[in-house]
Amino acid sequence: MKIYILGICGTFMAGIAQLARELGCEVAGSDANVYPPMSTQLEQAGIELDQGYDAVALPDDCDVFIIGNAITRGNPQFEAILERGLRYTSGPQWLYETVLQKRWVLAVAGTHGKTTASSMLAWILDDAGLDPGYLIGGICQNFSQSAKLGSDPFFVIEADEYDSALFDKRSKFIHYHPRTLILNNLEFDHADIFEDLAAIKRQFHHLVRTLPASALVIVNHDDEALRDVLAMGCWSQQSSFSSIDPNADFFLDEQNTLHQGPDSHALELSQQGQFNALNASAAIIAARHAGVSIERSLDTMRRFTGVKRRQEVIAEINGVKIVDDFA
Repeated sequence: MKIYILGICGTFMAGIAQLARELGCEVAGSDANVYPPMSTQLEQAGIELDQGYDAVALPDDCDVFIIGNAITRGNPQFEAILERGLRYTSGPQWLYETVLQKRWVLAVAGTHGKTTASSMLAWILDDAGLDPGYLIGGICQNFSQSAKLGSDPFFVIEADEYDSALFDKRSKFIHYHPRTLILNNLEFDHADIFEDLAAIKRQFHHLVRTLPASALVIVNHDDEALRDVLAMGCWSQQSSFSSIDPNADFFLDEQNTLHQGPDSHALELSQQGQFNALNASAAIIAARHAGVSIERSLDTMRRFTGVKRRQEVIAEINGVKIVDDFA
């Protein structure tokens, strides 16, 4: 199959490109800004890149065009695709139909912590020998790439609430149909497409509505907005985690001890802060749903080296740490 991707240098679309290459597809694409490190990573995967959106660059023999959500009407290539009646789809739709449909999808959703928590979860499953697939919106330092096809059944995905494409205004995560879902937190974000927090809650509710009864929703019990989402209706199993309420299914205390009923587990991380400890707790609970014991996950997390540009220590000079943090 021959695929051409508009907006290929975005983190998500670049991941789509890498997965398509692993599947044996011939992949090329375009972007307004083609530069390292993403351009280097794609070119090393054998993916041809076009700078800019010149309609002349569109291949005539392409099976499908995948349209990134940064593409708008008036884009010369997209206008040419419409005029010629060529087949096109969104990245999330292609991902579900081609990769996720027959996989056990473990999705990480929320305003903050998606990249870190999904990296932690993929690392736990990988270290357990399960060879998961993954598509993460950052570069986990335990891996050499941000996307991998992996083996059946498990696939970890950073589940973004931003819209899918100019012709599909549903959140990306509506397409993923996870069997394991982490709901990390929920705040007002993406003011360019959402009117208010209530509009985002509706999208999260729609996500929950796509889950089968056998699915597990792992929810941050401390987040009021997420409690509101589940109050709209949840037809799947639930497991809660908290750093405030000891009555949650999993309680993380101030010493980073994770309590599950009478059982207690010491959580050791190289990453700083309670937020990262909660990310790790959610990942451990999700991995447990996939069959990895809590004890095994805790051991694995001791060797989690973090995500580039997420509290990444890039130097220490005269006792002063220099930290690069994108988020």
